[in-house]
Amino acid sequence: MFLHAGGNFSRKLNLDTRIVGRGLLFAVLAGASFISWHYGNGYASGAGLIGTLSVLGTSIALAWMAEAGKWNSAALLPIQMVIDVLAVGLVGFFANQTPPVIALLVVFAVLVQGLTWGFFHQSLKMQVRDSHNHLKVQKARWEVRNIIDNIRSGLLTVDKNGVVVRVNPACCRILEMEDKDLLGRKLVDICRGGMEPLTETIMPVAEGGAAVDRGEVSLKRLGRDMPVGLNVNHIIAPSGKIMGAISIFTDLTREKKMSERVRQNDRLAAVGELAASIAHEIRNPLSSIRGSVEMLADDLELDGEHAELMALVLKESSRVNTIINDFLAYSRMRTTTRRRFPGQEFRDEISLQIRQHIAARNGNIHLSCSVQPDDMDVVADPGQLTQMALNLVINACEAMNYEGELKICLRLLAAGTRQELAVSDNGPGVAEDIREELFTPFMTDKEKGTGLGLSIVQRIAIAHGGDVQYEDSPGGGSTFRVRWPMVHVPELLHSPSAADTDSILAKEPPVDSRKTKELLSV
Repeated sequence: MFLHAGGNFSRKLNLDTRIVGRGLLFAVLAGASFISWHYGNGYASGAGLIGTLSVLGTSIALAWMAEAGKWNSAALLPIQMVIDVLAVGLVGFFANQTPPVIALLVVFAVLVQGLTWGFFHQSLKMQVRDSHNHLKVQKARWEVRNIIDNIRSGLLTVDKNGVVVRVNPACCRILEMEDKDLLGRKLVDICRGGMEPLTETIMPVAEGGAAVDRGEVSLKRLGRDMPVGLNVNHIIAPSGKIMGAISIFTDLTREKKMSERVRQNDRLAAVGELAASIAHEIRNPLSSIRGSVEMLADDLELDGEHAELMALVLKESSRVNTIINDFLAYSRMRTTTRRRFPGQEFRDEISLQIRQHIAARNGNIHLSCSVQPDDMDVVADPGQLTQMALNLVINACEAMNYEGELKICLRLLAAGTRQELAVSDNGPGVAEDIREELFTPFMTDKEKGTGLGLSIVQRIAIAHGGDVQYEDSPGGGSTFRVRWPMVHVPELLHSPSAADTDSILAKEPPVDSRKTKELLSV
């Protein structure tokens, strides 16, 4: 029978659904007409049979045309119903049935049409509603999938047996594993070789234990320590039964470094205040004491042990003066002013100062300075860059006892977006027990060191937006790498002269008695 629901539903029916009922009606009526004509040709005629089938064929043709032309069947519906009823009435008429029988057939046909139309109309409404709900579910799943795939935190879901059910790209990135290596495997098998704390935190929750809020574990992945913050909650079925656990976790490495840098900056600020106070309280009386001793050394003729003691006093007072100067340099570092200047000029001037420093200590160091590429321009504060380089060089020279090889390299990195100053030596390297606090103020393994040289280097690097790292040299020794980003500075200026950094190299400044007497007379 007729299957069309009309209106907006017509476009949702395919060709077979729209004409299959009418095709069945065509076959039934054709068979009935043929039997009536064959066995009772006195009551039916071949012309009547052909007429009846033609009428019904017209209805089928209309259905086909409506499908092919994408017609709106709201207007076609009553026409096809009339044709169907007419076809049934013609069958009765050409079968020489009485008018009451024909009327009964027509009524029956109308009832069947109405019931069939109502049934398929409701079915189609349900189909459309189900299709709409399915689309809503698909859209919701797509949105959830997009949210899960694009969050920066890792997401890992396990069932109550510990089998990984779902992961997101951030999880694979943090754990440095492919999703195919995670899905379908037990968490205990995945988290081996330093990742066991992840299993120990997630599995108790999956098995029904208490949820974990703002937990933190330390994992070892590919030889790297990785602090991870995570929340673990239950996966609960509609019945209320715990089906597993879902964990959302984040790599805290960067946050830990930032926190450590903040704490370090706080310590640096406190040390700066302390250095300023020490300088104000000690420098003036120290100058008076040193000046007085220098005057006595000029006026007295000492020999033997007394001369040695006088030389020791002068030497140690000079060292104390150097320490105070380091304090002041550390606590009162001026504002960074970046400039652009040729790398070769910086290389030539810093090489000259280093060679003079080595010669003054009777050292035997083979110095190698390079710039990569040769025509690169340096963008930095010239004075602070020189101070930073000299502090690293002096540390290296003292570590080698002024015997060995020293390499300095200034180069561009990351397609010209960053610059690096590397200072390498072939000395004994840095002891393991002080590496963690290498850049902490006052931390030193030298008998006469102040522990401020590397702290000043780090502070200058941070002021340039960069950092400084230590690593062991491949052939033995130490390498310090200072890296900072390039910034746009149009002007081209010369690097600082040697006179700007004489105070860095002068461990024992010359004694000037006349100047000392002038200071004492003020």
